[in-house]
Amino acid sequence: MRYLIDFILVSLFGTAVGFGLGLLPGMHINNVLPVFISLSLFFSSPMHLTVFIISVAITQTFISYIPSIFLGAPEEETALSVLPGHKLLFEGRGYEAIKLTVIGAILSVFITLVFIFFFANYFSKLYGFSRPYIHYVISLVAIIMILSEKKIKRILSATLIFFMSGIFGVLSLNSPIVSQQNVLFPVLSGLFGLSLLLISFSQKSKIPVQQFDNQMNISKMNLFKSVILGSFAGVLVGMLPAIGVSQAATLVQYLGSTGEARNFLVTLSGINISNEIFSLVSLFLVNNPRSGASVAIEKILGGLSANDVVFFVGFICFSAGIAALITIFMAKRIPKYLEKINYQQLTFVIIVFLISMVMLMTGFGGLLILFTSVSIGLLCNFLGIRKSHCMGVLLLPSILFFAGLS
Repeated sequence: MRYLIDFILVSLFGTAVGFGLGLLPGMHINNVLPVFISLSLFFSSPMHLTVFIISVAITQTFISYIPSIFLGAPEEETALSVLPGHKLLFEGRGYEAIKLTVIGAILSVFITLVFIFFFANYFSKLYGFSRPYIHYVISLVAIIMILSEKKIKRILSATLIFFMSGIFGVLSLNSPIVSQQNVLFPVLSGLFGLSLLLISFSQKSKIPVQQFDNQMNISKMNLFKSVILGSFAGVLVGMLPAIGVSQAATLVQYLGSTGEARNFLVTLSGINISNEIFSLVSLFLVNNPRSGASVAIEKILGGLSANDVVFFVGFICFSAGIAALITIFMAKRIPKYLEKINYQQLTFVIIVFLISMVMLMTGFGGLLILFTSVSIGLLCNFLGIRKSHCMGVLLLPSILFFAGLS
């Protein structure tokens, strides 16, 4: 009993740390993993340190939607949640937006675990079969994205933004001026976060009175479909190289018709948590770490046995439950404070904070990338087309990579 209590306390400590990281834009667990590993002497065993890292990773996945939706300050995994989240926020439904991400994530935890249990032996085969055709799928979805604008002028504008952001992605992701570990922070912060914040600041936006009822304006069928698609897509993201959460969310948005704000938030949260779970146990499933946290686990433990996976799954579920409660609790209280303050001044503070974080983490090279990405994001807004076309920044490099042209 004492043995189990020790692990629960470590998990709760990891949940608290994950809560703090999730609230800070740009601070991902990958940025602090070296610090965690260096603190191994303060943990009773390597298993305790592993449970701590798992709890941090799971909790941050839940909490990170709060700054993304309420403040417009995203990280890589939540960048696409900015627009649908803000849409609901300015309709007075910010609490509902957060609750949808929590419900989507919790349901995806169980669906993902069931999916992994039944198909664990087929992941390596699926990877070998699908890899030669992935760039065709991504190209098809990019074409569908552009043509969905329907009107010729908007289609041409979407094509321009897609290729502008795509070429920018090729250049920035392969640039030596910023490390690959940190380059997506200024790229996506500019395209989706800072550009939106600048528009909100110029328009003197105000947060309307928020509703905190339990009503969710999404049908059970759409909720179920979004969770299923998000869970499966998240596992594929965890398995296949060069495909990230943002690319998968864009693909599912068009292939699965989950573009409506509520459906998309559920799908995106499902992809995020599903990807995180698969990555944490990828050492056992495909004998290959698929995330920063799984690389750290490999360094700590060397590998995972079936018993280890079962043990860690228990703490994945435990951390997810605690993180879900904390996220819902915070989603009810934060808007009440935001309604009382000057949102334009808060927006200015967040803009300064984001620029400062980019400068701190990536230097002047990151600022150059940030201001370039902001320009493309603003152009997309001025052309009046969907912001998802800016995902060309990741889709085009992925197409080139899988086509062997990178």
